[in-house]
Amino acid sequence: MKAFIKTLFGDASNIAGVALIVAVAAGLTGLGHPAWAVFAMPAAGLGVVAWLARH
Repeated sequence: MKAFIKTLFGDASNIAGVALIVAVAAGLTGLGHPAWAVFAMPAAGLGVVAWLARH
């Protein structure tokens, strides 16, 4: 059951990474630059993937 829960929700690092990507999108959209979020989210996603790969 523990492996199933971890697969569904990930661990703390995965959740933090997703939260960071969502924060980038929300922050840029809130500042009035939604077009920038289109480019910043994939860059943030690649950064998160690189960070997770090093963990």
